[in-house]
Amino acid sequence: MKKNIEIDISIKFRKKSTAVIIAKSLDPDNKDFPEGLTMNQSVKNNVLEIKFKSNNVVETLLNTVDEVLAMIDMTSKTLEKVE
Repeated sequence: MKKNIEIDISIKFRKKSTAVIIAKSLDPDNKDFPEGLTMNQSVKNNVLEIKFKSNNVVETLLNTVDEVLAMIDMTSKTLEKVE
């Protein structure tokens, strides 16, 4: 089913530097999205804000959001072990 959908996600980290590193880690994945799907991100203080927009199939959007959240989780856990 095709619909116009927007999803906004805000994730608060303890430090701004963590939010910045995680945002940068998403950059390579923020390129070749399926047609009709976009992702924009920004860091404000220690909050990573991500906006997804899609006029594509709902399942494609949900799969993409799931992949991005999994990448954020993995990167966050890696940073915790390094710090």
